[in-house]
Amino acid sequence: MRTILRQIILGIFLLVAVSSVASAQQLNMGDILPQDTNVRVGKLDNGMGYYLRHNAKSTGLADFYIVYDVGSVQEEDSQNGLAHFLEHMMFNGTKHFPDDSMIRWLESIGMQFGTNLNAATGMEMTYYQLTQVPLKRESIVDSMLLILHDWSGYLALEDKKIDKERGVIIEELRQRNNAQFRVGNKAAISVFGDTRYAHRNMLGTEEFLRTFDSQMLRDFYKCWYRPDLQAVVIVGDFDVNEMEAKLKKVMADIPVAQNPKAKEVIRIPDNVVPVVTVITDPEQQTCNANFYIRRAAVPKELNNRVGATYMNIMINIAAAMMNTRFGELAQQEGCPFASAHLQNVPLTNTCDALELQVVARGDAIAEAFTSAYGELERVRRFGFTEEELEQVRTGILRGGKYAYETAGDRETGMLVWECINHYVKNTPLMSPRHKWAVTQLMLMKQVTLQEVNELVQQLISLANNVLVISAPEKAKRVLPETEILENFFSWVRTVEMEPYQTEKIDRPLLSEEVISGRVIKTKKGKYGSTVWMLKNGIRVVVLPTTDTPYQIVMSGQASGGLSMIPTEDYYSVSMLAQVVSASGVGDFTAEQLRKVLGSKVVNIQPTINRFSTDINGSAAKGDVETMLQLTYLYFTRPNFDRGRLDMVIEANRKNLENSVNSPDFVMTQMVNKITYGDQQRTRIPDEQILAGIDCGKISSWYRNLFTDAAGNYTFYFVGDIDMETFKPLVEKYIGGLPAGKQQLGWKDDGVRVLPGVKEERQEIRMETARSMVSIGYSGGMDYTQQNMMTMGMLSACLQSRYNQIIREEKGGSYGVSVNGTLSRQPIGTYDLKVTFQTNPDMVEELVRVVKDELFQIADKGPDPEDLNKHLEYWRKMETQNARNVQTRLILLQTYYTWGEDWDVDYNKLLNSITVEKVQELARKIMADGNLKEVVVNPTTMVTR
Repeated sequence: MRTILRQIILGIFLLVAVSSVASAQQLNMGDILPQDTNVRVGKLDNGMGYYLRHNAKSTGLADFYIVYDVGSVQEEDSQNGLAHFLEHMMFNGTKHFPDDSMIRWLESIGMQFGTNLNAATGMEMTYYQLTQVPLKRESIVDSMLLILHDWSGYLALEDKKIDKERGVIIEELRQRNNAQFRVGNKAAISVFGDTRYAHRNMLGTEEFLRTFDSQMLRDFYKCWYRPDLQAVVIVGDFDVNEMEAKLKKVMADIPVAQNPKAKEVIRIPDNVVPVVTVITDPEQQTCNANFYIRRAAVPKELNNRVGATYMNIMINIAAAMMNTRFGELAQQEGCPFASAHLQNVPLTNTCDALELQVVARGDAIAEAFTSAYGELERVRRFGFTEEELEQVRTGILRGGKYAYETAGDRETGMLVWECINHYVKNTPLMSPRHKWAVTQLMLMKQVTLQEVNELVQQLISLANNVLVISAPEKAKRVLPETEILENFFSWVRTVEMEPYQTEKIDRPLLSEEVISGRVIKTKKGKYGSTVWMLKNGIRVVVLPTTDTPYQIVMSGQASGGLSMIPTEDYYSVSMLAQVVSASGVGDFTAEQLRKVLGSKVVNIQPTINRFSTDINGSAAKGDVETMLQLTYLYFTRPNFDRGRLDMVIEANRKNLENSVNSPDFVMTQMVNKITYGDQQRTRIPDEQILAGIDCGKISSWYRNLFTDAAGNYTFYFVGDIDMETFKPLVEKYIGGLPAGKQQLGWKDDGVRVLPGVKEERQEIRMETARSMVSIGYSGGMDYTQQNMMTMGMLSACLQSRYNQIIREEKGGSYGVSVNGTLSRQPIGTYDLKVTFQTNPDMVEELVRVVKDELFQIADKGPDPEDLNKHLEYWRKMETQNARNVQTRLILLQTYYTWGEDWDVDYNKLLNSITVEKVQELARKIMADGNLKEVVVNPTTMVTR
């Protein structure tokens, strides 16, 4: 008898025709899935592919990508790191854009380096991108195409530019060389066998980066970056015919590659005996297991056929059912794993795998993995149930329908990646209509429980097993021996087991009768909204929009938050959101609630912030009543499970224990200490604080802030709302909330940033010699829209200068982050923070640069050209942000909370941000004289 896996794979090879899925009643495995006719797909005479698509959502904008079907795996052993190095050279001079002229011109039209100008190098693919390009004039399109033309094969790759970039990439290596990076490199030989994949870390080594010959980089570029291995992807607000004509004209002079080198097909060697590796690292914070069951991937040329999609859907269904079980088990007291997750992953172009990821509670990784893998064995023997399949099937269908209904609202980036995946992997490029039709046919007419269970039996194999255990160095003494783990997989098949007991839930989300309230006053609100005053005192602000069909966002907010909490209860109440989320509501535990909501597109979360309590949510239009029912339950019937709280506390305790050796955590502690001193409410939770967490105080304060205080709240709803049908729902579930007697309002909690200048230096053991720097300025400032924008401009100008000097000129850091913020409560303040990592030998020099550049702006003002390019970027982004439902939500909250109208003439406001305004702010910061400087240096100067 043929196995289901064999039937599917054989069916894929039996090509029938292009499937007419819209009218089909049954899909043939060999059929090619239809391609979206809204995407113009073609190939130029030189072999370069292209994908062009109009997207009306990106008004006046477009994304331009060039994708290379090559990556680090094309490197020889002597070239490790060159593919990524080329990524850095893309903006360092090309045929038509010498030196840094490309960056300067792109920034002048409102594009931001790192945000809109970026790239990524992978093991098997690379892409360079220009995103959110403002199509203000035709010449901009011409220039964008010329940039793609030059990236195709005309990088300058000058010796002096290459040498200048070496330091930047060495600093990137220094920054990325953390525990995860080191563990991944050590595990690669186990996962990929002794192949190129195991010996490519993308970045190379410091020695290689310092010394490789520049000609080697040019030779690598010429060999692999050629039109037959490239595709251009352009999506946005343009005429496809015109763009195609321009593309063909600009790319016409790129020649066909002569004697092109063929890409080597690399296959991962099989293993009969499980490969087990145990890796420890001093900076690792959790005990993890990553288990792979490898198998051959469907060949690229067959990925666009029905059978490949069908198999992926069945595997994803099985993984979803498995993860539901894992979620239920993880919440049970005594479960040794904090989380377990099964997923289907493409390891390489020729190898896929089922991957089981397990995170242990504490150091018990042997028990955690044994428990999680035991559940895989249980499902291999007994399979899943019809109830489990139906739950997942319903959820996928509901999500698929929602995706189809909201397809017109897709962001440009999503459409770009559909094209990239089609080019690189040959995954189906279907229209939303065809995708929805295929989903329905497969799930409703073809996928059966028997097929899924049979497929799972075949996938959970004893062949090609790889297990990687990673843990903190201090846990080494309790880790299992590799020999024991190697024998575990065959042993577990001899263990007696019972089928998994699933719980069938057939009761409604909200069982009690809700006594409906009513609207007692209606008035016209701000920005086209409508305001309802309910009898229970709740104010509701509703803004229907047409920009986001089938989507609705909600925010309920009341003043007060943690500022109302006595200091002795502060840390207990700060865990409120975690405990409520883990405990569920009404008649349901958190796991039961997930099952009940499995087919719904709905999300809701109560939170407590420093000065407010909030309940935020979102839903598909058809699930808005469910969102309101959940809101009602979170106010009236929250659950507080002491066992769940204990699990949350224990998880925090273990994280704290394992964070002690983390340089990032040490840095966070030092910055917090030097900024706030010993103020009780600013302490990072430690063992003493965790021991004092009180479930009774959490539940009591929850009632005070939510259950008995609903009348203090204002609810905001923005999205695709039908006012006629929505109003009765609001009256029932929001109007039906008991008003309560608690009066809420924020208080001054007394927390302040310490004044004056404070410096702190500390040395700790690090596996990679890197220094971490934080420089913070603070002071008083009114919270106004103009002040916020001026601070944003100062931050942007400083970031440009720091990256130019520290990154580009000195090669001292991979990047400098500048973040300027304003706070309204309890008093108006600003905070300007500069952070970066660097070579320990350069710390003092670069700290001086940070301070000097702020002084230069205070003394002479920012460079006008630099300021203008940042203003241009903000102008461009405003056209997109104005349509965003979250932007509208924030506008409403600002107006109805503070009485401030921030929907002003944006251009006029930007024009008021002058050189003088930015200079004035810099002078104020210097005059305030509040500086907090923290540096964490390594004691062990060894780079691994």
